[in-house]
Amino acid sequence: MGIIMNLKIVFRISAVVLLINGLGALFATSAFMEAANFTMTPSLITVGQFIGMTFLFLAILSWRIPDVAGEAIASFGKLFALGQGMWVVIIGYHVISGQASGPTAYVNLIITIILGILFLTASRKSD
Repeated sequence: MGIIMNLKIVFRISAVVLLINGLGALFATSAFMEAANFTMTPSLITVGQFIGMTFLFLAILSWRIPDVAGEAIASFGKLFALGQGMWVVIIGYHVISGQASGPTAYVNLIITIILGILFLTASRKSD
């Protein structure tokens, strides 16, 4: 039962982070993207809003997984750890290459690293 509770908390934290990012990208697109030092264009607003809606879907998915995964929750945790790792790679690349910076990029990079570690360690406890 311990692994399910630990992973449930990590999934819920992830859902809240995704919700905050989703709402920011969808409803405050310019401010959200400019905080990552992107130059706003009408096309970037469209992409930002799409990303926001995608984050909202992922927030719902992350919130619901613990309730529907059952005994497979550890597998979902490892899958989400992989996803967090992929985001770390792309955000890190964008920061290192100078394509993104500022609070949006740095804060999300740190949170993504932490969530990835939490998903991985919590899901490994069942092995």
